[in-house]
Amino acid sequence: MELHSPLTAVKGIGEAKAKLFAAKGIHTVEDLLMTFPRSYQNRGNITPLRECTDGEVYSVVVRCTKLPTVGKTYTGIELLRMNAEDDTAPITVTFFGKRFLAQKIKPGRYYRLYGRIQMGLFGAEATSPDIEPILPESPLRDILPVYPLGEGLNQNLFRSAVENALPALKGVAEYLPEDLRKTFHILSYTETLYKIHRPANMEELEQAKRSAAFRELLIFRLALRKMRHAKEDATAVPMVPMESKLLPNLPFKPTGAQAKAIRQITEDLAKPIPMTRLVQGDVGSGKTIVAAAALELCAGNGMQGVLLAPTEILATQHGEKIAAYLEPLGITTALLTGGMTKKQKTMVKERLATGEIQVLVGTHAVLQEDVSFASLGLVVTDEQHRFGVRQRSALLEKSELGAGKRAHMLVMSATPIPRSLSLILYGDLDVTVLDELPPGRQTIDTLVLTPKDRKGIYGSILRQISQGGQAYIICPLVEENALAEEKSPKKAAETYFRELQCGAFAGIPMGLIHGKQSPAQKAQAMEDFAAGRTKVLVSTTVIEVGVDVPNANVILIENAECFGLSQLHQLRGRVGRGSRKSFCVLVNGSGKPCERLNVMKESSDGFFIAKADLEQRGPGDFFGERQSGELVLRTASLTDMPLIEETGKAMEYLLPEIGHEKYIALNKQAIRMVKQAGSGKTLN
Repeated sequence: MELHSPLTAVKGIGEAKAKLFAAKGIHTVEDLLMTFPRSYQNRGNITPLRECTDGEVYSVVVRCTKLPTVGKTYTGIELLRMNAEDDTAPITVTFFGKRFLAQKIKPGRYYRLYGRIQMGLFGAEATSPDIEPILPESPLRDILPVYPLGEGLNQNLFRSAVENALPALKGVAEYLPEDLRKTFHILSYTETLYKIHRPANMEELEQAKRSAAFRELLIFRLALRKMRHAKEDATAVPMVPMESKLLPNLPFKPTGAQAKAIRQITEDLAKPIPMTRLVQGDVGSGKTIVAAAALELCAGNGMQGVLLAPTEILATQHGEKIAAYLEPLGITTALLTGGMTKKQKTMVKERLATGEIQVLVGTHAVLQEDVSFASLGLVVTDEQHRFGVRQRSALLEKSELGAGKRAHMLVMSATPIPRSLSLILYGDLDVTVLDELPPGRQTIDTLVLTPKDRKGIYGSILRQISQGGQAYIICPLVEENALAEEKSPKKAAETYFRELQCGAFAGIPMGLIHGKQSPAQKAQAMEDFAAGRTKVLVSTTVIEVGVDVPNANVILIENAECFGLSQLHQLRGRVGRGSRKSFCVLVNGSGKPCERLNVMKESSDGFFIAKADLEQRGPGDFFGERQSGELVLRTASLTDMPLIEETGKAMEYLLPEIGHEKYIALNKQAIRMVKQAGSGKTLN
């Protein structure tokens, strides 16, 4: 049996069971061993019955005091009852549907139970715990893995399959040199996998998890380095720098940070290698002007540019701004979104293919196979974290210019990213940070209130409206769940909209926007609000990124405790974009103190907030529901800066000796891990 052997090579796995594993994407022995446990049970931590707390999970060792009895519940379900004790207290154990245990449980023998202990009228009780006989000739394992299951699979089957597959690790080649492993205290590849699945104790498990995390980060960063080298090996059409007609005609002077970014981009575009630059800036730092200047230079060199946005609302807004900036200069622009009619899309695609359209702004619709460019020279992606690695690659494939030449790429993000995370997400990019806000941007007063303050909040919003302002009201849900047994304390946009129309804001023009509406409905709601025809816009987080209505100066966020800090910061950035004094009201609907909201109240620094968000919620929730298609690491933590720095040192240690390509090529599984991590496909 080898790693590439089909799963049926594993003892106990026939065709029928192999199909159950295949449904989870597990087809080979290697697939099985690379499916890591989602958690572990520490059954070696034995607790005396007298010290058990009601309702908690424990591991206890007890002696059976008499023959188990078999009976039935009043509904006819078979049950088996076992009486046992340890040195401190008795316990009654009930099993359902396990009559076979009656022949195996013997009075006087010792058993280890693992499960939830309840305190009943007559002492400790347990219902259907895991039970294992304690036998001198068969020592019990203290640490048991808990695997992610699929339909038809159970933990015993999964554990048994892994146990029988572990011998396939013998002879597997090690792809890190021994001196490096000693320097950074890393287990061998075989030891790491073996101890991930079969740790002898918690110390050994932690060592294996650290080794796995180190390898994962190292391989991923080597792959990013490879991408960087590949970029340097590729060629691009160099663009001739020319004097901008856009910048001198702006009604404002670009900030120093914007000017620096434009200068760096101009220098990159003049090179014969593809630019891959990230422009990262806080909310309102002026990234669109930077993108427009880059697109102007591209069009001036007779090539096409495309700006890709994650939502139709943002794409439409970008389209209007880019057209306003570039059309007066004689540059033809167009918009392409999924919500357009077939006729509209066909017309845009035809004009794009002939080169008539010089700058295209669009959504994922641009990635369709039938979208082609005559001479795509620059790709700009906004809110890059909203797009997966494969989507970025799909767009670059459209930029083949012949003779191996590729388009330049500019990545923009208004989501401040801590250094530890940016090293992983954007390790293949040069980074420019817009650390200045344009003059005139308002300071936003942030208040944290409770539902009982809502009447006063409504009064304040009405006063702002009477003075010419506008307000957003953000809800965490679209609609109430009609099937829920109890009414949710979370505000739903549709219900809340109707309540406010008939109540606090009766007579005030209001709009509603959420993700379940059609593109036309969303576009109309935004158009009405931007034009001032509606004064209050009730919304979900669909307006989170990029939406720009300068006259809006109040944002009320209901159930703010449900959102991450970075998401709240993005939402807050929808106001303070004009000349009016602006306010952000965070309503804590939980009734409990929320440290996250205090961070928002105390700071407006997006990078500080992002760091706090990553520390509080971890990388899995950093981007909230937006992380679809994002990097998914199996064992490594993106908050573990020391480990990230260690892998950086390991890379510098490796590369001069052998080069990155050999280490990636040495291990097929490592490359598969990188690809799946980059595409957001979880391995468990």
